[in-house]
Amino acid sequence: MILDEALSSVSGVLAESGRIGPVVGPGRWHVLFGGRQRPLLMPPGTYRLQKQWLSYFIGDRMRSAYAQASLTLNAILPGVLPNFQPQGAQDTDRNADVSLGALAAIQIGTSGPYQKACALLTSDSGKALAVAKIALVPGADAMVSSEASWLRLLEAVDPLAGEVPQLLAEGSLANGRRYLVMSLAPSKLVTTVFTPDHARFLTRLGRSRMEVMRFASSPCCEFLERTLADIAPGLTRDESATLLDALSDCRMSLSDYVGPFVLSQGDFAWWNIRVHPGGIFVFDWEYARLGANPLADLFHFHMIQRAASGRGIGGGFLTNVMWQAERFARQHYPESKWSASRISALALAYLLDVLFHYSRASGKIDHKEHVMQSYWSLMERRSSWMAM
Repeated sequence: MILDEALSSVSGVLAESGRIGPVVGPGRWHVLFGGRQRPLLMPPGTYRLQKQWLSYFIGDRMRSAYAQASLTLNAILPGVLPNFQPQGAQDTDRNADVSLGALAAIQIGTSGPYQKACALLTSDSGKALAVAKIALVPGADAMVSSEASWLRLLEAVDPLAGEVPQLLAEGSLANGRRYLVMSLAPSKLVTTVFTPDHARFLTRLGRSRMEVMRFASSPCCEFLERTLADIAPGLTRDESATLLDALSDCRMSLSDYVGPFVLSQGDFAWWNIRVHPGGIFVFDWEYARLGANPLADLFHFHMIQRAASGRGIGGGFLTNVMWQAERFARQHYPESKWSASRISALALAYLLDVLFHYSRASGKIDHKEHVMQSYWSLMERRSSWMAM
């Protein structure tokens, strides 16, 4: 059972880091959400602490309200929340206070070839100290190692000090799974609005490792071509032809482009960002890349939240996003030439990048998955929104 495996891996991380012994808490865990909702395991105990820990995992207001209501109801009427008991664990009173040790709660990531778990580490009093990220399957090992490498690199980027996590520890468990431990954000506040702080962060990040070159010779173009070749075995003939045509249109539209290619965070979405008086704090760097599309992070912030929620992205919405992207590019990369045609071509490059990523993870084009469905539709309708 994956929850047993997750608890075993988290236990191994804590034991190897010297934080607590090999036992990971009480015999029972409350389970919030489930299925594709990424189950959150909450140890029984103090309701006040449970609410505090919850905010480190859930930023969405509706899901947060649901989770808090569930915890409240379970505190009044024990047994409302489903309970999980690891194999071999000794049963305990469902409402008994527990020794917190260094573990508060665990969130299990979406199942698949890259599945990971995140554990909130706390002090004996329940104060949050750090977050551990643990690979649960072999395919996730490289992603955890990659994120650790990026965090080490970002430590040397002075303009980003205090806006990215510090890498506190990393290693491998006895079963070979990789893990890392990183610092927490200075705030738990979130916003779905792209603010001037977001724009300044992306500029500092991008310019920290920027190269100016032609699109055809860029790592961005090479990555798209290579990834399409990687996913080709899982595509139908029609899907492969459609994506090849779109990539050809992208190359043609950017044939005369000479501009910046940058360090990209790779998943610049509101749920990976916290806001505070000094700016923003950005975590989840496992998809970071050098030589990336200079507008990909901006497109992602505006579009992924809408697509992931199942809302379609219409022409008017996309036009507004591209207008914001052009304004950003002219302000923050003024040494390069920008036009509506270049912006829309970079938008197409972004759509293909996300489609290829999701397809590589699932092994196919899942036309029922919200993001793939929305982005595929936009890619097919590109003649209606791409500037010539």
